[in-house]
Amino acid sequence: MSLLKRIKKCLTGANQTGDNQSSVMISKNKDIFIRFDPQKTAPEISEREVEILKDCWNIVQRDVAKVGIISFVGLFETHPEVHDAFMSFRVVNTSDTEYSAILRAHALRVMGTVDKCIYRLDNRDKLRELMTEMGIRHKNYSVKTKFIDLMGPQFISSIKPHLETVWTDEHEKAWDNLFKLMCYYMRKGMCSI
Repeated sequence: MSLLKRIKKCLTGANQTGDNQSSVMISKNKDIFIRFDPQKTAPEISEREVEILKDCWNIVQRDVAKVGIISFVGLFETHPEVHDAFMSFRVVNTSDTEYSAILRAHALRVMGTVDKCIYRLDNRDKLRELMTEMGIRHKNYSVKTKFIDLMGPQFISSIKPHLETVWTDEHEKAWDNLFKLMCYYMRKGMCSI
């Protein structure tokens, strides 16, 4: 069993079903096609969606490390080509313990960014600045823009089990819109270099 599957099994108590492929937008040949027009207006998030996101985030924060790790394990399983885009995962000689620590640290950084974005929905200029700078950093790390949109669907599939008693289509749309907004500004930053 791969290290990623062992980590996921340890966290969830279950094996990966392979069903995550349908939660990610891909073409039949598994290539991702993203067209970005920096002149297009940023995606919108309604006040109701902001309320939903903040309420959900209060619940998700209880298991934020677990959600982050599951998101990345799922991402690496469904899109193994993304794994090497992460500098910290390129180290060849890491033990399972070291790899798990690197994965956890990166997952927590990403969850910290989600946290900042949720609370900056009240000040969209600060959210724009944060994610544009994040895009510039990721471009400097040589991350491909086609990988940017993959995190949202993985994150959503990871938080659903934590919110199953309240989850509705409205929740799904709110989270999808948040990640579209985050990705929009991130791609804008990546294109600005």
